[in-house]
Amino acid sequence: MFGRIKKILDKIKDLNTSVDTYKKETDNQSIPSVAYVNRAKKLIDKMRYDDAKKVLEEALAITRKDALVYKYLGVCEEKLGNYQASVIDYQKSAELNPQDKNIWHKLGLVQITLRDYEKAELSFVEADKISPINTDIQTGWGMSLFKQKKYNEAHDKFMKAIQINRYNFAAMLLAAIVEVRIGKYDDAEEKLSFLSGANPNESCMYEFANLYFLKENYEAAIRYAKQSIDFNPNMLPAYLLLGKIYSLEFDYKNSTKYFSMAKDRELVNPLLYLEWGNALVRLCRFEEAKEMYQKVLLEDLENPDAQAGMALCAAETKDFEKAYNFIEFAEEKDIDNVFLIDAKGISAFAYGKTTEAIDYFKCALEKDSKDVYNYFRLAKCYEALKNDDMTRDSYDKVLKFNPKCLTAYIEYAKYLMSKKDYKDAKRKLSKAEKLDPYNQELLNLLFYTSYILVKEKVCEYNVKEAISIADRINKFEYPELRAELEGLLKDIKA
Repeated sequence: MFGRIKKILDKIKDLNTSVDTYKKETDNQSIPSVAYVNRAKKLIDKMRYDDAKKVLEEALAITRKDALVYKYLGVCEEKLGNYQASVIDYQKSAELNPQDKNIWHKLGLVQITLRDYEKAELSFVEADKISPINTDIQTGWGMSLFKQKKYNEAHDKFMKAIQINRYNFAAMLLAAIVEVRIGKYDDAEEKLSFLSGANPNESCMYEFANLYFLKENYEAAIRYAKQSIDFNPNMLPAYLLLGKIYSLEFDYKNSTKYFSMAKDRELVNPLLYLEWGNALVRLCRFEEAKEMYQKVLLEDLENPDAQAGMALCAAETKDFEKAYNFIEFAEEKDIDNVFLIDAKGISAFAYGKTTEAIDYFKCALEKDSKDVYNYFRLAKCYEALKNDDMTRDSYDKVLKFNPKCLTAYIEYAKYLMSKKDYKDAKRKLSKAEKLDPYNQELLNLLFYTSYILVKEKVCEYNVKEAISIADRINKFEYPELRAELEGLLKDIKA
């Protein structure tokens, strides 16, 4: 009996304590759940989201009809990264109090996070009905449209947000991004110029870099991309852009440098390795590119762009069975990737379908004028067809667009030597030597062309120059020709 009475007294004591706390936390004694909400808000301000969530769950024991309880439960779930649960709570709050513009705004933003863009758009429509002149609602609405690639509609919302509040820098940045997408480069540049002075940050600088990249002003693009990294050393898109730009300038050292910097900062994901692989393909480093694509496929086996890259690398390394398999995988996804065309062309040429290969390489160049290694591939095709004019034209083009292409110099020189054009062959090899002064194949070819030219016009200087080239070769292929030159030199001096 005594024990039962004690439990009753303890419950009364607890109730009195709760009532006293409730009186302190709310002025509206007729709505008990408000006390819980206020207590939860204080915990949220202190970023104690789990504790706030527990308080709000207690409030649900009192009533399940309080929109504020669900609203702040949604806030807690959102802060804890539980976005699906957050959406459910925000939706319940909106059902109970559909006139709360903030709840529709919050709901829309979380739906964007969950990539549920169409539902997000509907949420912002509801928010706009309640508060049609609200810069944040217009910005969120524009984001939902932008993600659906409704660029013109999104631009209208961002511009309206700026009209409502000209200091809405987020809306201005997003408007500039849309303008870049729809080709209004001058309008985008005007906004980004203003932002770079009024509100400079990593995103603004990156978008400026991207704009200049699209305008093919690589010097400015590099400058702004580096500034983006200065603002935020973890700005992965800036590293990727720098790596890409340097690959387009055929600068292997700097391209690799920025991809490696991103890796060192642990900004590792499939996109890093995909862009790294693409850059290595542009630099004709197909074995290295293959390693990068393999890393992408380990994380995302169905990635069609990595499959296209692997198809090209397999074809370039003469693994045509694997190339065919990757072409088939990628084509099932109906992707538009120029590397697939390259791979088909290389395979066709390997199997003697030279005219078909030429069509593929020309098609690839029409789709991507930066894919200049296809001029080298065309040169080999025309060489096989014994079309001298087109062979020379194709070699000249690849070296015009990529003056650092060592392979093209060497193969062009071999072709010229086959045509007995030793003077031009030597000129090509001399340029190539500056790129790779220790390349043994190159040095042997350079010696041979020098030997032939010496035989055509014997003089002491030319003989000595040819012998000096031989002295630099570890794997020398023409010892008998060197001996002949040394005999000539003795005769000249005699």
